[in-house]
Amino acid sequence: MTAQHKRKFDNHENAQLWHTRLSHISKYRIRKLVYSKSLEIDDLDNLPTYKSCLKGKMTKKLFVGQSTIADSQLDLIHTDVCGPLNTPARGEYSYFITFTDDHSRYGYVYIMRYKSEAFGRFKEYRLEVENQTGHKIKALRSD
Repeated sequence: MTAQHKRKFDNHENAQLWHTRLSHISKYRIRKLVYSKSLEIDDLDNLPTYKSCLKGKMTKKLFVGQSTIADSQLDLIHTDVCGPLNTPARGEYSYFITFTDDHSRYGYVYIMRYKSEAFGRFKEYRLEVENQTGHKIKALRSD
């Protein structure tokens, strides 16, 4: 005699109970269990979607912050350092740094051998863009 792993549920409370017991899995996943004949649930369509289930599945809170673009060039510059790269570029460059103007979305990339070169690359960038535009950098944002 083989063991039966199927369960028969005939009301909403039992479908909700198994939804909870199975770590608040989605209706889609419960349907897959029903389709594979692992569960038999008659009124799965009546299982509501709970806000707490949706919030619990979120990996991080949504960023609620500044969504406006800077008013003029060099008001806000975004920067990021990447590296070390698995395979260094020719010349043993293992890092790079990016600078992106928030207003124009124009970007610069500088390659570096060492992460400690980042401030020097920023000074190069600042000198170049301030001479080109006639504006001064007001804010620098990095992660």
